Amino acid sequence: MTDNLRKSFSEAEAKARSSTMQQAVDLSEVTQQETKANQQGYGLYKLKQKNKALFCQAIQENLDIVIQSKHLTNSELGLLLSLMPLVQFHSNAIINRETNEFMSVSEIARYLNRERSATSKTISQLLAKGMLFEFVNAQEIKAHKRNISQRPLFMNPEIIYAGDRNRINATLARLVMEFDILERKKVYLAWKLWLKNGHEFGRLYRRKTYLQFKRNERV
Repeated sequence: MTDNLRKSFSEAEAKARSSTMQQAVDLSEVTQQETKANQQGYGLYKLKQKNKALFCQAIQENLDIVIQSKHLTNSELGLLLSLMPLVQFHSNAIINRETNEFMSVSEIARYLNRERSATSKTISQLLAKGMLFEFVNAQEIKAHKRNISQRPLFMNPEIIYAGDRNRINATLARLVMEFDILERKKVYLAWKLWLKNGHEFGRLYRRKTYLQFKRNERV
């Protein structure tokens, strides 16, 4: 499952890179056009590159609802926010930024300088409350009655997301939609994730639009 997951996210990133290359500017053509523009008294200039600082954003309205509903304890909220620097761009996976590998509970505990058992307990609570998600190997559980290999952890993109909120990875979107714990626990968020049939990416929609999608799905 982990290999398939990595392949899924790698393919998504490759498509993004390909799209960027296709949009690359033909500099020789720009030079020719600049010469013509200068002859007519106009000038062309290069826009500054976008800031490359890494970022991870909280969906403010949704986080406010989670806090006001007292869905999380202070300890759970603290750990959740402490994980923000580890959220990978596009995939929303909890990773080691130096190795680009999924982080285990033990590695997370070391990073946060916390005791492992307490960290494990809080992460389990965040999973149970729909703040984090994990991919598990069903065949592995069937054979061994428990997880043997590493369980990749993902931040709920409805709460915290690193990337374009209109281009959320389809695999992650399906996971969130299928196991929507927040909705089942009546924590009704203002912005909800939805993946339309045949679309490559999911995105966040206003709750009214999300509910309309749900109604149409039942028809």
